[in-house]
Order: sequence, then C-alpha cells, then structure tokens
Amino acid sequence: MTVGYARVSTSDQNISNQVEILKENGCEKIFTDIASGVREDRTGLTEMLSYLRKNDIIMVYKTDRIFRSLKNMIELIEKFNEKGVLFKSITEPAFDTTSANGKFIIQIFGAVAEFERNLISERTKSGLEGARRRKKLLGRPKGSTQSSLEKYQYARHLYDNKNLSIDKACTQAGISKATFYRIDKLS
Repeated sequence: MTVGYARVSTSDQNISNQVEILKENGCEKIFTDIASGVREDRTGLTEMLSYLRKNDIIMVYKTDRIFRSLKNMIELIEKFNEKGVLFKSITEPAFDTTSANGKFIIQIFGAVAEFERNLISERTKSGLEGARRRKKLLGRPKGSTQSSLEKYQYARHLYDNKNLSIDKACTQAGISKATFYRIDKLS
C-alpha cells in the first residue's frame, strides 16, 4: 500500500495541495500534520508509523515535510527499514528507496551521519583528556556556594528562633529543602 504524509507548519498554510498531489501519485491513505517540523510529537506522523506494514511505501511531496534534520532523516529511514517499508519523495527523485540509486543515496547520508557522530565523540574524548592533563577539575564542583551557606544559615535561624517549620524557613530563605538538609548534614 502507498501511504502519504503531508505537513504544513501553521493553520494559515494550505495542506490540500500536498494531499491532492499525493492522491494523484497513488496514495491510498494519507496522514497529515499541522505542526512545525521541529516538533517531535507530530500526531499524524506517529499514527502513520504505527499504521505501516511490511512492503508499504511512504510518499511525501518533499522531504522537508517529514524530516526535521539529517539526523532525524537517518533515524526515520532506519525505522522504515526495520519495518520493511520503502520511502519516496515526489519532487526529489534521489530520495527513493524503491530504487537502487535511492537506496545508495540514503546509505551515503547514513555514513556521513555516522562519521559526524564519531568525530564528535573523538573531539569530546580528546578535550576531556587534555583537561585531565592540565589537572583541570571536571564535573560538578564539590561543596556549597557562599550564597547557599548564607541561605542555609538564615533558614536555620528562622527554624531555631522563629518557630517556623523547615518548609516555611526554606521558602522564606530562598533555599530548597534538599540543599538545606545536605548542608545541615555536613555541619
């Protein structure tokens, strides 16, 4: 079955053009969203993904209607592959996993995305090693800030001398109960 997906960013935009083109190209069922492409929680996309069966073809007018980024494209194509589903863009013939050329292009994008992830990982490890060599302290600083200590002391004063509950003393001092108890435990 050929399943279509159409999306526009706002309700001011007209989705009917995409839907009509998808129907003209053989889509038997069409899922739609009126939402920014940046959003991950697109209802129509989620419904389509759960609807798909092996050998279905997903068709879009243009790839930017379904993919948010290269990373998102790779993730969705992998989901399609796991389900045995093919993908096709009407206006961008290179994005057509029903053909050998289209599969090859998608594999190149996947390889580039993996290469980018590996570079980021290497840079992060290198940066951490360099910081360790320079004896740079990594992670969250130990101990309490001067501001937290002062707020703790004020909250402690309110609790001990003004007969306020810990909750009220912490609220008035502007400190969380967790921070209060952490500092109190160390005192």
